[in-house]
Amino acid sequence: MSRSDEEEVELLKNLWQEYGKPVVAGVAITVVAIFGYKAYQKNQLETAAASSQLYQSLLDATQTAQGQPLSDQQKSTVKHVVETLQSDYESSQYAAFATLFQAREQVMDNDLEGARASLEWVLGQKPDQEVELLTRARLARVMLSQSADNAQAALDVLAKAKSEAGFVATIESVRGDAFLAMGQKDKARESYEKALDAARNNGESRPLLQFKLDDLAANVKEG
Repeated sequence: MSRSDEEEVELLKNLWQEYGKPVVAGVAITVVAIFGYKAYQKNQLETAAASSQLYQSLLDATQTAQGQPLSDQQKSTVKHVVETLQSDYESSQYAAFATLFQAREQVMDNDLEGARASLEWVLGQKPDQEVELLTRARLARVMLSQSADNAQAALDVLAKAKSEAGFVATIESVRGDAFLAMGQKDKARESYEKALDAARNNGESRPLLQFKLDDLAANVKEG
């Protein structure tokens, strides 16, 4: 027991003798609340540290050349870390980060169903806004990659995205893809234009967006 803890116990003893049970009971409740809050803070710090270390272990284990597929051992490490974070630290930001990492790898392996499940898990944890926006954009892309029949469902996913300036280009670009999959070329063009304007305002270069707009214009002329 620390010296401060001993002092708290001695204080309770003195109050008991001088004022009786009612006062001591009130003080005891206050002391328990203080100790409980301190324990909660300590637990939060320990949880953050543990989840951070797990996520770092994932990054360390998957250091590889950009765009290169992971080895079977690396995939096993990713799976283990993600499962541990999801089960033991599901509310931590590192659980979301690790699951996003896993979703990216699943897309590279053409495991679109697995990637969709991973991204839906992240959304289910109600992450911070930036993580949510990124996840919604990626989920909509995966759904469109699975089937053009998912276009309306992808639009529904994007409809819940409260876009920040830095994400407008990404969200509108995917929205344009969904409209295009539905054959709604005018709406697709409008979304692509919004995306390209937002990208330029952010100082970004997105040649693929310009290509999509040019392709739409060419199709109109041919029609």
